[in-house]
Amino acid sequence: MPLEREPYFFLSYARRDDRKDAFVGRFYEDLVAELDRLGADCSGQMPFRDVERIGLGADWERTLGRAVGHCRAMVALCSPAYVSSLYCGKEWAAFQARLVRYREHTDIDVPALIPVLWTPTRGALPPEITRYQYYEPAMGEEYVEHGLMSLLRASPTGGAYRTVLELVARRVHYAADLFRLPRAEGLDLRTVPSPFQGIEPAEPAERTTGHVRVFIAAGVTGRLPQGRQCREYYGPSPLDWTPYHPPVHPTVAHRAQRVIIEEGCTTSLEVVDQSLGSKLDEAMRDNQTSVLLVDAWAAREGPYRNPLSDYDGQNHPVTGVLVPCHDTDGESGDEKLWTDLQQVFRRNWMRRNDPYDPLFQVRVGKEQFEERLARMVVVAQNRLMENAVPRRLPAGPPAPPLPGLTVPAPPPPRTGDQAEPPGPLPPQKDQDDDH
Repeated sequence: MPLEREPYFFLSYARRDDRKDAFVGRFYEDLVAELDRLGADCSGQMPFRDVERIGLGADWERTLGRAVGHCRAMVALCSPAYVSSLYCGKEWAAFQARLVRYREHTDIDVPALIPVLWTPTRGALPPEITRYQYYEPAMGEEYVEHGLMSLLRASPTGGAYRTVLELVARRVHYAADLFRLPRAEGLDLRTVPSPFQGIEPAEPAERTTGHVRVFIAAGVTGRLPQGRQCREYYGPSPLDWTPYHPPVHPTVAHRAQRVIIEEGCTTSLEVVDQSLGSKLDEAMRDNQTSVLLVDAWAAREGPYRNPLSDYDGQNHPVTGVLVPCHDTDGESGDEKLWTDLQQVFRRNWMRRNDPYDPLFQVRVGKEQFEERLARMVVVAQNRLMENAVPRRLPAGPPAPPLPGLTVPAPPPPRTGDQAEPPGPLPPQKDQDDDH
């Protein structure tokens, strides 16, 4: 049994919780260091955190499924975003099923599913979470009130954070070293239902619902964009485009889809073509938003320039544009590339990277991609709801006329020591009469 196929622990967390300040990454590193201090051998059974263990060209859903199906323990960073995340629920359910199988065969409850209160909720956590102990008195009241992320932010070396960290590490060490859970070979997370679906978020958040159509404008290996020499960013289809090297997920399309799913939306993928404008109009009529993921190289020519330029000249208030760019891609540092792109998006260029209008984002780095795309989706969905196309109702009898509205006028000013209360006012002219 190859040890490297048994991650010492799997870190399950909502990507939304790690977009801005990277506290999840800091906690992961601290937990691995604390396990090393306790004598755990994590070198042969490397812990699993998706951004570190999913490499270029990997099937990320399969890789996640293999890790959840083989890991010795799971640490779940519970938060409102975690409960709202489809894939967090799938990871939880798949690992919990392994615990149930072990109990059925041995009559032993293995404490290998370790919930950590990452950020507090205003309501109760789902029963699937609260059935597992996520608090011990030694963790302190501050942990219960503010969550572990708040303790980490306040003082990474402080006693409150270190106490919780040590307790979590001890629980992981105990479960991972003493028990061997049955593996879930060939685990396909796509077939695993989330136990959190249908549960209202425990805390109000900028959460959206609906469908997001993602359009890709990118080159292919068979015909690189003019002036492009690096083939490693492209594949046989525009949907295989990987602007970030090495990518966190194999393609930017898959990365985008996962962000959109985490925001509570469904999504579909399409390639930009000459009918882009009519498709965007169709999406809005169907109460859907859209995102264009644009390769700056491919946008300057060929089949993409005209439809993107036409988009730029039209009004699409619920469509976002995101142009990725990786720092280590030396070819994309040429300012002429961006000058040419400006000519394609003449109208929208002035609002690029506007923090108050985030629907046109240019030269977006790998570290900013998820945060900016998520905000783009939220803003577009909110605008759609504000201007939603009303659904047609069946014909019926005409509504009765509204009664006339009257506007009370202030009493006339009086001179003297006392002012008499105003008497009844004559009815004002019906406002509808003016139209």
